[in-house]
Amino acid sequence: MSELLVRESLGERRIPVAELPASVGGSGSAIVIAGRPEGPEAYLGVHEDQLFIQPADGARILHNGFPVERSTWLRSGDVVNFGEARIRVVLEAGESILQVEDGSSGNITAPPIIPASARISGESGAESERIDAIHFRATDTAKTRRGIVLNPARLALGAVSLVAALILWFIFTAISISVATDPAEADVQVSGGLLAVPLGQRLLLRPGEYRVRAESPGYRPAELAIKVTKDPNQRFTLNLQKLPGRLQIKTPAAAQVSVDGQQLGQAPGEFEIAPGKHRITIAAERYQPFAADVEVEGAGKTQSFEPALVPNWAEVSVTSEPTGAQVLVNGEVQGTTPLKTQIVAGNHPLELRLQGFKPWTTDVQIKAGEPLTLGPITLGLPDGRLAVRSQPNGANVSVSGVYRGKTPLELELRPDIGHSIVLTKPGYEAATRQVTLTAGERRAVEVSLPGIYGEVRVVAQPADAQVLVNGEPNGAANQTLKLVATTQEIVIRKQGFVDYKTTITPRPGVPQVIQTTLMTPAQAKIAATPTTIRTKANQTLKLMPIGRFTMGSPRREPGRRANESQRVVQITRPFYLSVHEVTNGQFRLFRASHRSGLVGQHTLDLDNQPVVGVAWEDAVQFCNWLSAQEGLPAAYERKGDSFVAVNPMSNGYRLPTDAEWEWAARHEPGQGLRRYPWGESLPVAPRSGNYADANARLLVQNVIPNYDDGFAVSAPVGKFPANPLGIFDLGGNVAEWVHDYYLVSPASTEAVVDPMGPSEGTQHVIRGASWKHSSVTDLRLAARDYATTARNDVGFRIARSAE
Repeated sequence: MSELLVRESLGERRIPVAELPASVGGSGSAIVIAGRPEGPEAYLGVHEDQLFIQPADGARILHNGFPVERSTWLRSGDVVNFGEARIRVVLEAGESILQVEDGSSGNITAPPIIPASARISGESGAESERIDAIHFRATDTAKTRRGIVLNPARLALGAVSLVAALILWFIFTAISISVATDPAEADVQVSGGLLAVPLGQRLLLRPGEYRVRAESPGYRPAELAIKVTKDPNQRFTLNLQKLPGRLQIKTPAAAQVSVDGQQLGQAPGEFEIAPGKHRITIAAERYQPFAADVEVEGAGKTQSFEPALVPNWAEVSVTSEPTGAQVLVNGEVQGTTPLKTQIVAGNHPLELRLQGFKPWTTDVQIKAGEPLTLGPITLGLPDGRLAVRSQPNGANVSVSGVYRGKTPLELELRPDIGHSIVLTKPGYEAATRQVTLTAGERRAVEVSLPGIYGEVRVVAQPADAQVLVNGEPNGAANQTLKLVATTQEIVIRKQGFVDYKTTITPRPGVPQVIQTTLMTPAQAKIAATPTTIRTKANQTLKLMPIGRFTMGSPRREPGRRANESQRVVQITRPFYLSVHEVTNGQFRLFRASHRSGLVGQHTLDLDNQPVVGVAWEDAVQFCNWLSAQEGLPAAYERKGDSFVAVNPMSNGYRLPTDAEWEWAARHEPGQGLRRYPWGESLPVAPRSGNYADANARLLVQNVIPNYDDGFAVSAPVGKFPANPLGIFDLGGNVAEWVHDYYLVSPASTEAVVDPMGPSEGTQHVIRGASWKHSSVTDLRLAARDYATTARNDVGFRIARSAE
């Protein structure tokens, strides 16, 4: 091999073997590859007619996809890659050809990198031969050539050829792109890369990254970063934003300018506004509101806008007789008559004032643009002023039949005219005065009104209570008062008692009486407490009286038991007691599954019969349930398997105490205590209650002789007469659970106040006779029984503390 043929984009050239090794790489190399870094990346050499390549220090090249780290033989078809460029070895007709492909003629696909192996790239193991690195030095021939002096004409021709070659290389390797702008006439500039060549409406650029900037007068510059690839028909768009315009707004007075609802500032003035259509509103004092749509051209251009503001006022002329009167509009001085002034449209109070004359006032309705003339206005002489006082104060004053107020009062009266002044006050005789005043005169008149009286007799207990009339002390009670015949407020007061208050109107010749007995706070509280209440279970409860009584029975009373020891009890806490026993229907509102059962062929389970078959715990749970229905605190709380009373006792529903039950059953106002439900002695009064009678002969062992109440077992509640307090069936029908634990208390003369029974126990007290009872012992109201379990003749009724 005598020479190497090199084919490049600019043509072919031959390199004698004597000039090898030759450097390959960027600018400054013997064989230049476009787009590579400056300096050699490899060296081509020949050894025994065999071409080989050796990488330069630090260079990264590939041989047939394998990294080249040392000298490597080159054979026909081998490819050596330098980044995106490559050289290909071809053997044609015995001639070695080196084709340089730097990407200017089309796309080059870089080969994959194959990991380095122990063999020389491109050879088999059998052909492997070591190639020692050599130290290159220029040949003597080369040294001789470097000293040759070149012809200037040849140098110029070579330079022109090189430039032409570069231009052709750029043309064939560049990509045509289009850049569209809005507006279309914007100037486009490209930075970055080698060169940007305009080609009609397009640009020729080498593949790579660029920045495109567009500018146009009246627009903000726009920039875009682009990446040019080898793809065809690449298009990039830049939209330039139009600069705001300047709008000069001219107004005849200071005005507030708003654009599209946003306040912009004060006019007259110049405003910077974005291009486009905008709603301009202008508000100026004394002018009607103005609004219009304005098209702002923008692009930094200045436009002028002069809105035609419509005055919101009218010219008003005011004259008066005499002249020189001060004119006030809305309380502000405008000048003196004769006067021409401008007043804003609307309704305004207008007043004329002149010393020595009566002020003149009117309301004027001003319409914009419509002149108004007032006058000549004749000012009147000033009124006279009359001060009216009466004894007593508070008299009604009328002038010529027109009510003017109550004394003390100051009146303005027309001068030189007679006026009739009438004073009236309830309980007093009317008084009339005739008055004439001169202009500006001041006068006072005082009138004493004679009273009209009636008599009121005050009778009160305690006798030393004090009487107050209209808040003023008026001596002790039990006296006759002479009072004016008008409404009087009477208060009767004594310390430790509640005031008694009333109103009365005395009448002449008709004596009247106020009579009362003062109550203590406790008595007043009871008096104010409702006497009857109803529950949500449709039960009626009555308020029981308070008082003192002896509970139990004397030792010699027939039928007495040992558990009826006598003791004094004081009932001080007002309480309510249900009029009837709790019925089956009412109890089933709480516990729907309850059944009171049968006795023989006789039912105990009708809705209006008293509930039976309930234990004490069932009764108190019903009370708690009813309290919850009405938002009241519970009277019982669970303790273990049973219930105990809360402490202190609440005002929720509960069972009556042992003492409360006996007090309500035996109380007979003004006559002591009853022994039996019907009175003081036997025999049993007819139809006095439901006891063991002839109808119950087959159901109980003993019955009351010759007594028939009409019911073998329990009767519907309320079938028999109520006791003096209006309570039914306390002495018959069914016996009743009460609140207390059962205990036999010793007799005592010391009063016990509102006893609630023992704090603990195992049995509870039962009071009253039932349809099963016939003995003297059981029929008595003082009789006490006890139990721990339910019975078919024991029910209950409810109670509730009033406070």
